[in-house]
Amino acid sequence: MSEGVTRLEKEQLQRRIAAASKREKAELVLKNATVVDVFNVTTYQADVAISDGMIVGCGGYEEGEIEIDMSGKFISPAFIDGHVHIESAMVPPEEFAKVVLPRGVTTVIADPHEIANVGGLEAVLYMIEASKHLPLEVKIMAPSSVPATPFEHNGASLSAEEAGSLMKEKGAYGLAEVMDYPAVLNGDEEMVTKLLAAHQENRIIDGHAAGLDETALNTYLTAGIRNDHEAVRASEATMRTARGMYVLMREGTAAKDMEALIGTVTPYNARRYVFATDDKHLDELIEEGSIDASVRKAIKLGMDPVQAVQLASLNAAECFGLKDKGAIAPGYQADFLVLNDLEKVEVEAVYVAGEKVVEGNKFVTELRGEVEPPSYLLDSVRMKEWDVASFKLPLSSNKAKVIGVKLGSIVTEALVEEVKVSGGEFIPSVEQNQLKLIVAERHHELGHVGVGIVKGIPLKKGAIATTVSHDSHNIIALGTDDESIAAAIKELERIKGGMVVADHQDILASLPLQIGGLMSSEPYKVVNRQIKEIDEALKKLGYEQDKNPFLTLSFLALPVIPALKLTDTGLFDVSKFAHVKIEAE
Repeated sequence: MSEGVTRLEKEQLQRRIAAASKREKAELVLKNATVVDVFNVTTYQADVAISDGMIVGCGGYEEGEIEIDMSGKFISPAFIDGHVHIESAMVPPEEFAKVVLPRGVTTVIADPHEIANVGGLEAVLYMIEASKHLPLEVKIMAPSSVPATPFEHNGASLSAEEAGSLMKEKGAYGLAEVMDYPAVLNGDEEMVTKLLAAHQENRIIDGHAAGLDETALNTYLTAGIRNDHEAVRASEATMRTARGMYVLMREGTAAKDMEALIGTVTPYNARRYVFATDDKHLDELIEEGSIDASVRKAIKLGMDPVQAVQLASLNAAECFGLKDKGAIAPGYQADFLVLNDLEKVEVEAVYVAGEKVVEGNKFVTELRGEVEPPSYLLDSVRMKEWDVASFKLPLSSNKAKVIGVKLGSIVTEALVEEVKVSGGEFIPSVEQNQLKLIVAERHHELGHVGVGIVKGIPLKKGAIATTVSHDSHNIIALGTDDESIAAAIKELERIKGGMVVADHQDILASLPLQIGGLMSSEPYKVVNRQIKEIDEALKKLGYEQDKNPFLTLSFLALPVIPALKLTDTGLFDVSKFAHVKIEAE
């Protein structure tokens, strides 16, 4: 027997061949099914035969050890999320699986750089362990940019050597989104070492090409980066597909890009499009869905239903080198959905490797318990002693640079506006919708506090604060007055991270996120209830918008997304890739 081939593998393949050739009965036969054919973008009637977790035949299979009549049902390949940060759902992988599996998502490409920015290598290893032995296949990527830039202070770093070891020895599937694009463009030695480590292991490298021009995009592709989830305009999507890049159409909580991009999808280039959620809050995952929501939205916007399923399955599988996933066809893993309605994407049952795991939105298999996080992650809010005086923003004139926010987008505007000044200090103005933004370092007691001005998140009073602020995950707070901001931050210290809504000294609601200040140790249903309490508290601050302000807030500290952002050391201009003075020039 050849080296590396076990007797079990040989016997397994022999059984599959015997079932495919009808010399033996298949373990499971789905009779009279309507197969969703993602290769030809159509459907057809057939029996689907399954053995040892693999599809072994589509056609006429009269007998099986188990037979299920699927008359009137669609058999679709299961869905794959092309890019997700599990931490954004605010629950660990075990609870995340309970939320997305009933939605038909059986595989996710997960980048744990959020938790890596808090706890480094140890945190990534925790996410790998917490993702094992679940019905949901979680492909953990090795974070490439921890920290994302040298212009802020995060909790930990992840070196090229550590990223390489994660791919070579520790089970990481590839190199996660390369956010530090100046390091790529300049051929930075540390970044090149990470890229080469991925190439040497023949691994996927994810992109993060936000706002890149043609030359920069060419450089990205030359470096071996083949996908990107940061196209927000049609022209950007076309520029990527013209160069052979996969465009991951993002539908998350803060960023919803499908409407802007879907018009660029044609029958000729559709195979270069994939769905991704990137960052999606738990409540939206529960109420709206995951990739299934993307499929429904694409159909509503005019895409052929089977084409939409193709983006959610086969395209994603091929983009990420998952050679045995993404289709209902012989030789593919039996990860499939039973759908009552193809256009509505009504999931009746979910199968993983031929085993039913969900039926009628309920699990029919038992999931293992949770992996205990490292103790460091359970005590990650460490601030130097501070007082409210550190929140003051001195201004020499009444004109200042303002971060312009559009709810539902993570891209900001660089505004210059007249602001309210009293005693040489900025005063928040509800009438002008100009509020104070604070980013406070919370990892190493450095005492850094960045102060800025934001327009576009319409609070009428009070403050909101969170330890979820991409990617360094310092404390970020927004408010109409310093007292409310201070109360919210103190509460974050007390609960060891999370989300807080405050009105002066009153804490209206809090959501503890004990794991790294990013994820809760409570069951997802408890977390969802706490999210609802946060939503109700926001109304008490006069917030009347549908879009969640916390996820928009959390991206205001990310200095790799245009245009103006705020770090713990001050206002940052992404186009200049440098800190700038807040006074208007």
